[in-house]
Amino acid sequence: MISAPANKQQSSAAASQLTVVASDNNDHLALAGVLEISTLTQARNSLKKWSGQEPSRSLDVAKLDSLDTPGALFLCSLRDKGVKLTGIRAEHRALLDLICGLDLKPLPQVKSVSRWRQLIIQLGKGADDAWHDTLDIITFVGRAASWTISALMHPGCLRPASISRHIAETGIQALPIIGLMAVMIAIVIGYQSVAQLRPYGGEDFTINLVAVSVLREMGVLITSIMVAGRSGSAFTAEIGVMKTREEVDALNVMGIEPMQVLVVPRLIALVIALPLLTFFADIMGLIGGAAISQSLLDISPMQYLARLPHVIDGNDLFVGLFKAPVFAFFIAIISCMHGLRTSGSAESVGRETTRAVVKSIFLVIVLDAFFSIMFEKLGI
Repeated sequence: MISAPANKQQSSAAASQLTVVASDNNDHLALAGVLEISTLTQARNSLKKWSGQEPSRSLDVAKLDSLDTPGALFLCSLRDKGVKLTGIRAEHRALLDLICGLDLKPLPQVKSVSRWRQLIIQLGKGADDAWHDTLDIITFVGRAASWTISALMHPGCLRPASISRHIAETGIQALPIIGLMAVMIAIVIGYQSVAQLRPYGGEDFTINLVAVSVLREMGVLITSIMVAGRSGSAFTAEIGVMKTREEVDALNVMGIEPMQVLVVPRLIALVIALPLLTFFADIMGLIGGAAISQSLLDISPMQYLARLPHVIDGNDLFVGLFKAPVFAFFIAIISCMHGLRTSGSAESVGRETTRAVVKSIFLVIVLDAFFSIMFEKLGI
């Protein structure tokens, strides 16, 4: 019961062996067994020195039981070196004639491009890609705005269940991380402000710096970046997977516009959720400012709350909340656009998700800089 499989394994191992037999004067060799890719290294090592000597030598291959394409290529290379092949079987001759008749010239070497030309090519390609991406974003913004306005004018086209689900995923489930980030950013700003103002006796102005920076800039900016990395990537990945599974094509076949089903609910949900998250981040940032004020400045929370109305006004809160829906709109646009760009592969999903997050964060920072300059010019 045990010896039979062992004998079978031994016979199989023997069948896959290659034997090289030399004549007395070493001018004639014979190959026996299997000449395949698994035994090619053995054959090459055995015949390496022998094949480079006198061209009148011959190689008998009559006892070869099996021959594959790599083995035939090896025999053809020996023939090209002047080795005479004898005893070729009929079943092996057709393969040898086919392989030896191929024109196996090496591929032409690609001309190298100088460094400065590569740099110019990359710059030109980057500028061209940026231009086309800008046009695609403008086009997609127009399409998304048109479908969103149409859905708002015809409430029956809205999908409340989908919108509420996305609000819960992008808003409610993001509250813990947004709150933690806002508190940490406020503590960092407060600590650095105290360290810089204390030598000049102005550490009391730390409350001003923390409150104004959180309400006007850091609250909405950190929240938008977190949402772009968290929810924006989810939008791109979800739509991208639907694209790879041909679910988007199925919607088109059924006469359902993907913009109405996939883009509009996510766009509306994010425009609703991000201002609420920003307001929550502002509150948590002020709480973080109160904590750092009590620990470093010995200002109690009641004193901190009493001083806040003299430090900030409605414009500071308005500036942050005004930017939030604009950031949300473009985050949703970029994420959904790259999701619909996905082709049928997992690599494409990952690539488009990365591009969506990077572009969303970059656009948020650019828009934040634009709004900062605009509000400064307007005196708000």
